[in-house]
Amino acid sequence: MANTVKPTSETPAAKKGYDPIQMLRDFLTDNPEAPAYLSNYLINRLGDQIMWYDKKSGYFKRVWEKYRTIIIVLSAAIPFMVGLIGMNFGETPNPTFDLVIKLIVGAAGVTIAILESLNSLYRSQEIYIDYRVTAEQLKQEFSFFLGKSGNYEGLGGEKAYSKLIASTESIMGSENNRWAEIARQNEKAVQADEIQNAMQEFMKKYGIDSLIPPKGGKPKPDDGE
Repeated sequence: MANTVKPTSETPAAKKGYDPIQMLRDFLTDNPEAPAYLSNYLINRLGDQIMWYDKKSGYFKRVWEKYRTIIIVLSAAIPFMVGLIGMNFGETPNPTFDLVIKLIVGAAGVTIAILESLNSLYRSQEIYIDYRVTAEQLKQEFSFFLGKSGNYEGLGGEKAYSKLIASTESIMGSENNRWAEIARQNEKAVQADEIQNAMQEFMKKYGIDSLIPPKGGKPKPDDGE
């Protein structure tokens, strides 16, 4: 009689959301001999962390994509709007129109500088990639454990359980160390006024820095003055 394999849970593609907690519960149901400490670890530690990294990775990815979309749209619009300055749509120049365009360009430039600085400060792209990698590493480690492959080949019982806990804790520990390093880099960036410098460089690039008064409070004089 051919062996049949019953899936312990629906595949991720067959569900709206991937539920590692249910996957771990299924494993414990099929392995009632597993010790209590392993059951507690799989549900309250490993499963919880996989879901946390999954959720946070998705959040930071959405933030980064939203910021980048706004930056791309505004960056493409600024040269077009700058080209409208000084154009005559009637018989006489319209200084009010030019002023409005300059204000819009200035606001767009400031918005881009702020979003770029926030991305640099919070490192949204870097974090979402790190969190995604960590979540996938944890899933892969548990898959090796289930399949008794990789570092689990030939191991059984307590040795396999201990190896699983040590390996997954090592993965999460490495992620915590990376997060601590990012936090230190962010603190250095703030202390070095990286955000303010980035804003000033962007505004100077598009020639809109003259719209912002200097520290003395008076606007810069025009070239003709």
